[in-house]
Amino acid sequence: MAKPLDVPLTAFRTFVAVGRHGNFTRAAEALGVTQSGVSRQIAKLETLANRPLFKRQGAGVALTSDGQNLYDALKDAISTIELTSQQLTQKGLKHDRLVVRTSMPSFAMKIVVPFLGTYAAEHGVQIDLVTSLATPHPQDEFDVLITRNLNLPGTERWELVREKLVCVASPGLLAARGADSRQQWPMIVCRLRPDVLWAWAVAKDVSAEQLQTAATYDHFFLAVEAAIGGVGFLVVPQMLVKDHLTSGILALADEAVIASAAIYYACVNPQSRHIQLAAQFCRRLKGSLRDS
Repeated sequence: MAKPLDVPLTAFRTFVAVGRHGNFTRAAEALGVTQSGVSRQIAKLETLANRPLFKRQGAGVALTSDGQNLYDALKDAISTIELTSQQLTQKGLKHDRLVVRTSMPSFAMKIVVPFLGTYAAEHGVQIDLVTSLATPHPQDEFDVLITRNLNLPGTERWELVREKLVCVASPGLLAARGADSRQQWPMIVCRLRPDVLWAWAVAKDVSAEQLQTAATYDHFFLAVEAAIGGVGFLVVPQMLVKDHLTSGILALADEAVIASAAIYYACVNPQSRHIQLAAQFCRRLKGSLRDS
């Protein structure tokens, strides 16, 4: 039996390509090699496996049962290797590329992502958006950090928006339970932002112990969908539900808008290779929020 290191990665990649395309010729075109080269790699694998991996099927080929098992085991790994290789190539060749990092997926989905398409098209910049809850450090691989109440030492930063809170519910739930006392409202809790509900409770002179929890979700983008579905009342940053309030799928439980202590910032990583481009991005994001 061959040792694991004796099996060539090229053969595995060729095998997956043939499995994807069901045809040696198309696999060769996708790989940029000759058809005879593909045939040699498949023959090498079949020799190592001591069994056929493909069978003829019309003008193409189909996986045998053993071939299907191998394909299922390899396809995701090969795809990951190909994607990583492509990203490494892009990093070496493309200069107008920014990595934007944030720990706030709800803010990113509602505020940042809609901005990215327009900005990238206008400026010819490729932007990769990554989310991470880990503490950011300048030596990490990112150009812009979008954060809340976090100061990254040595960075230039722009204040994007000061958070305001509202309490919302579906129109149906509001009609059914809105007249009840706030202590009786079924509340949706965002597990990563318990401070939001506490700030609302303090402003409404409601003891936290009196609140009735209907459901808990990790992120606001999940909690908002639950509120739309009528699960409960939700205290949420106003900017995350502005469109829902305008369209009427959510309604204000009361007219109060509460200022929280949270401030959102965009920071330039001082170790970025694209300082000017990153600063321009931050200024434009700030301007888009000001104009919205």
